Amino acid sequence: MKRTIIMICLLTAALFANQTSQNIWLSSLQSYRNYIQSYQELETLQNRLNAEIANKNMQEVMRLKEETGILQNNLNLYGYENYQPLYEIFEPFESLLKRLDDTKISLFSLLSNELDDEIEHLSFRMEDYRKEYKNALEIINALEKEAKNSPKKDSFLSFENDRKLLQISLDTLEKIYEGVLKQYESYNKKADRFKSEELRKLFYIFISIVIIFIFLNVAKLFLKFKRKSDKSEEYDQRYFMIRKILNILFIIIIILIFAFTYVDNIAQVLAVFGVIGAGLTVVMKEWVLSYVGWFVLITSNSIQIGDRIKISKDGRSIIGDVINISLTKLTLYENITNDALTEHKKAGRVIFVPNYYLIMGEVYNYTHLSLKTILDLVEIRMSFDSNLSKAEKIGFESAELVTSRFTEMAKKQYDTLKSRYTLRNMTQYPKVFFYPSAHGNGVVMGVWYVSPYREILKHKSEVMKEIINKIMQEDDIHLLYSGQSVFLQKDIEKNL
Repeated sequence: MKRTIIMICLLTAALFANQTSQNIWLSSLQSYRNYIQSYQELETLQNRLNAEIANKNMQEVMRLKEETGILQNNLNLYGYENYQPLYEIFEPFESLLKRLDDTKISLFSLLSNELDDEIEHLSFRMEDYRKEYKNALEIINALEKEAKNSPKKDSFLSFENDRKLLQISLDTLEKIYEGVLKQYESYNKKADRFKSEELRKLFYIFISIVIIFIFLNVAKLFLKFKRKSDKSEEYDQRYFMIRKILNILFIIIIILIFAFTYVDNIAQVLAVFGVIGAGLTVVMKEWVLSYVGWFVLITSNSIQIGDRIKISKDGRSIIGDVINISLTKLTLYENITNDALTEHKKAGRVIFVPNYYLIMGEVYNYTHLSLKTILDLVEIRMSFDSNLSKAEKIGFESAELVTSRFTEMAKKQYDTLKSRYTLRNMTQYPKVFFYPSAHGNGVVMGVWYVSPYREILKHKSEVMKEIINKIMQEDDIHLLYSGQSVFLQKDIEKNL
C-alpha cells in the first residue's frame, strides 16, 4: 500500500508538474483519484478495526478509531458522496442554470444585464474547457505510452477508466451547457414579451396621466375664469384651496396608477405600509400629527386661506392672517392687531405654525364661515362719585356713532352661523356694562360694540376718542387716574 502511494505521488509530480496547475480536468481527476484512494484506505482501516475489536486490543482500537475519524472527515471534504466525479467542473454551469430557472424577470433584472455577462463569460469558459480536455487526453495517452514502454509496469494506473471518466464528465458538461443555452434562449423570449408588455403598460400609464393632467388643468382654467367674474374674498379662498387639492389629488392618482399596475398583492403592500406608518408615527410623531392636522383642515373647512386666526400655545398667543396651508405647516402674516400692540410690540412678520398645533392647542378663528366682524371692547375707568348713568349714555352713543353701520352686517353673519350651529338670536349692540376695577379704587365702564376684524384698532381708537372727549366736557364724571392725582385734584378744589 505504501509503495503504491509513493508511486502515485512521484508520477503525479513528474508528469503533471506543468500541466495540472493549468488544467482543471487533470486537477479534478487527481482529486477524484485521491478520494478513491482515501476511500480504499478507510475500508482497510475499518477491517483492521473490526479485527482488533474482536481481539479486544483496546489500545489499538482507540488508535484506529482516531485514524478512521480523521480519514472520514477528509473524505467528507471531497463531497463525492452527494455528487458525481469531477462535479466541480460543471458546478458553475449548474448554478447558472438554476439561476435561469429561478430568476423572475423584472425591470431590475433586465437593466442589470448581469445574466448576459455571465452567459458570455460561460461561453468563453466552455471553449477553454474543451481545449483543456483535449490536453488532458493527450497527457493521459502519453502516460499510457510511457507506462507500456517502461520496464516496471504498474497495474494501479487504469488509463482506460480515466478516459471514460473524462468523457462522461465532458458529456455531462455539454448537456448542462446546452441546457443553459436553451434556458437562456427561453429567458430572452420571456424578457422580450415582458419588455413589450412593459412598454404597453407605460404607454397606457402615460396616456392616463396626460388625460388626467388635461382634465385637472381644464378644471383649473374653469375656476380661473370664474374667479374673474366672482372677485369675492370667499371665492378667492375656495379657489386657492381647490387648486391645492387638485395638485395633491393628481399626485395621489399617479401613485395609485403605478401601484395597481406594478404591485401584484395590494393587500400585502398596504400591510407593509401600515407597519411602516406605525413605526413612523412613533419616531416622527410631530410630522405625522402635522399631516393629520392638514387633513382635518382640508376636510373640516374650519380654517381657510385668508382667515385671521389666533393660536394659544404654552401661554403665548400667535395671531395672523392665513396665507398658505401646506402638508406640514400653516403660514400666517402678522398684521397690526391688539395682541401685537399689547404683547409683541411688533407686526409684519411671517409666522410658520406646525399643523399639529391646530389639533393640540386652542385656535380662535375671527372669520369662520366668511365672518367679517367681531365684538370688541373699550374700557374706561372712573371714580365712584361719577355720574354712571350719564357715562353709560355717552359710551353707548359714542359706540353707536362709530360702529352702527356694521351692526346689520354682523347680524346677517350671525344668522349664517345659526344655519350650522345651535345659537340663540344675536343681542343688540353696542352694550355698556359696569364692574369694579381690579384694585377696587373705582369703576370700569366696558363698552362692547361690533367692528370689522381688519379694523379693530381703528375703531377702538375712534370709540375711545369719542368717549373721552365727551366725558371731559362733563363735570360730574371723573376719569380715574392714580390715587395721588385724584386727591390732589380734590385738595385744589377745596382751596379754591
